[in-house]
Amino acid sequence: MILGAARQGLALARWLSLHGAHVTLSDMRREDELRVARESLAEYPIQWMLGGHPLELLDSTDVLCLSGGVPLTLPIVAEAMKRGISLSNDSQIFMEVVPCKTIGVTGSAGKTTTTTLVGNMAKNAYGEKAYIGGNIGDPLISYVDQMKPEDIAILELSSFQLDQMTVAPKVAAILNVTPNHLDRHGTMEAYSAAKARILDFQSKEDVAVLGRDDKGAWDLRPKAQGKLFTFSLHELEAGLNGAYLQDGLLNLRDGDAYLPLILREKISLRGDHNVLNVLAAFTIGHASGFPLDAMLEAVEDFRGVPHRLELVRELRGVRWYNNTIATAPERTIATIRSFDEPIVLLLGGRDKNLPWEELMRLVSERVDHVVLFGEAAETIQKTLASLGLREPRFTLARAKGLHEAVIKAAEVAESGDVVLLSPGGTSFDEFKDFEERGERFREWVQELS
Repeated sequence: MILGAARQGLALARWLSLHGAHVTLSDMRREDELRVARESLAEYPIQWMLGGHPLELLDSTDVLCLSGGVPLTLPIVAEAMKRGISLSNDSQIFMEVVPCKTIGVTGSAGKTTTTTLVGNMAKNAYGEKAYIGGNIGDPLISYVDQMKPEDIAILELSSFQLDQMTVAPKVAAILNVTPNHLDRHGTMEAYSAAKARILDFQSKEDVAVLGRDDKGAWDLRPKAQGKLFTFSLHELEAGLNGAYLQDGLLNLRDGDAYLPLILREKISLRGDHNVLNVLAAFTIGHASGFPLDAMLEAVEDFRGVPHRLELVRELRGVRWYNNTIATAPERTIATIRSFDEPIVLLLGGRDKNLPWEELMRLVSERVDHVVLFGEAAETIQKTLASLGLREPRFTLARAKGLHEAVIKAAEVAESGDVVLLSPGGTSFDEFKDFEERGERFREWVQELS
């Protein structure tokens, strides 16, 4: 049985059905909301259960597969665990059957940018034999039957997917582990343990890549079974191998071998956090055996991923940036630090029970205007009040939703300013996902005159 008829669930249902499984696809949504999804699987003998997850479905279930975002606290999941029914997901099943080398990337921030860049490096090195997916793009289970042993697969893996995984990639990277998804995992310990599962099932022949500058990632190094690589904005200590920044130049060290890579000024992406993503990609690429030319070409050509510090337009000297991917305060902090210009910050969405104090202290130092929107607005404003700032340097406005927030931002922005959508909260109070939020933001910004 598969819970959730979104992208991952549909791809897995198709593959399992093709391979002889008796598949039930269960979703909380109604039939009229899933008409297109049902039509896409009409040729397969799949049983549908819509509008709820009745526990009696477990009576004929051997394996329960969870789509991304399905909580372990859901009654049917808790009951399955009580009965000893195996839990799985599309990435776990893919890893069980994939015939080729795999690279897995996880982290609280930067994993999509890093995975995409590593994927571009792999395409340069392998051509059509490189597959990129997992938590981004098409689920790779849709392509596993055509993969060959000489191919390579690069996966972005979320903590939700790792929760059920018992197979590890040959090269496993943890970029960072900072507070995120505590509404799902409950505690930082549980969240960190989910991330660490990418290492737990590796062998001595495998490679671990851990961010040196992030305590949450670096503290996991005792779990590395095989060779350890790292990456840092600072010169690496003796004995450490990986990529690092020194005097404006990205370098790579592996034992006695040293490689100068690229000047920082040639990287198109803004911010130290993106330099770290590039350093991570170089380290992962090197650990995976990619040729240097393939890696350099990918970095020089890379212009970023949509919805991640994406420049939408410049209007009357004001530059509008879409960073809707920032669904945690930590991500917004990194984004603010990418700019020297005066900032008009759009902040809000739905809270994930994460701390806002550090972000609001930075806002009080670096931001000129704040527009709060969505469900989290009240929480953020209370956090700000609790800090006891006597005279905040920024103005504060409230908006009901993102559209009104865009209009209020346009009213206060002046030539030379940056208007930055970097919400710190999820999109689910107003939109289907962060991508829809970013697309609406683009549209509303383009409508400004």
